[in-house]
Amino acid sequence: MFNLVRAYLYKTTKSKIFWVLLALTTCSAIAMFSIAYGIGNNAINESISNVGFLLSDMNMMSIVGAVLATTLICSDFDTKNIHHPIISGFARIQIVISKAIVFWILLIVLVSPYIIVTIIGLSMDSTFSMGGKAAGFLSILTLTTSGIFGEYVTIVITMMMVYLAQLTICILLAFALRKSVLVVAAYYMMSMFFGQVASFQNSFEMMNKILSFTPYSVEYITLNLSMSKGDIISAVSVCAMFIVVVLYLTYMTFRKAEIR
Repeated sequence: MFNLVRAYLYKTTKSKIFWVLLALTTCSAIAMFSIAYGIGNNAINESISNVGFLLSDMNMMSIVGAVLATTLICSDFDTKNIHHPIISGFARIQIVISKAIVFWILLIVLVSPYIIVTIIGLSMDSTFSMGGKAAGFLSILTLTTSGIFGEYVTIVITMMMVYLAQLTICILLAFALRKSVLVVAAYYMMSMFFGQVASFQNSFEMMNKILSFTPYSVEYITLNLSMSKGDIISAVSVCAMFIVVVLYLTYMTFRKAEIR
């Protein structure tokens, strides 16, 4: 399976799409950081916060993650390359896990610009704001006041785990739908739906309980240093279980699929 991971990693990183996505997240992270810094220090009018939030990691990764999944998975169905590992004797579960590992590795690379600007912001003696709008690494940047290095690392790793869990859905969609346009559209609509639901989940007890078992809960997408160790452990546990369930569903979908 290690050879599969290497092959998929090589294939995807040779694609121009991956580097375009990395350039996009890099530029967006810098712009988000600059706007948050400007608003926090009264150098920019707060009315531009909508643009800053649009460029934040929570919005950008919804698109970037879906496009990455199509590049890694859907392209193999389009070119019939999905046949090759099966003919070579690899089990379908090995293909799914290999794709997932590569997907997670590349997701970490793509979100790294946001991690870098967040760490830079936390190390600065400055105020960051996005006019009350915050999610993902933007929430860590704007809602965190002070802490020690170990706490910063813990919260960043936990936020990364939340992203990996959320975007693992893209793997399931890619194996199920197989068409790039459908995958991107489906996940973007899903992310918008969960975003709207999370905004008022605390108003409905049943909805709050349901979302608490998913990485889309408002508690997990607005992480900050005020969270207790129990909350962090809960977030990581929920994300890990969610990933296992989604990968199992992906395998079941792929196992029953007819490869043409």
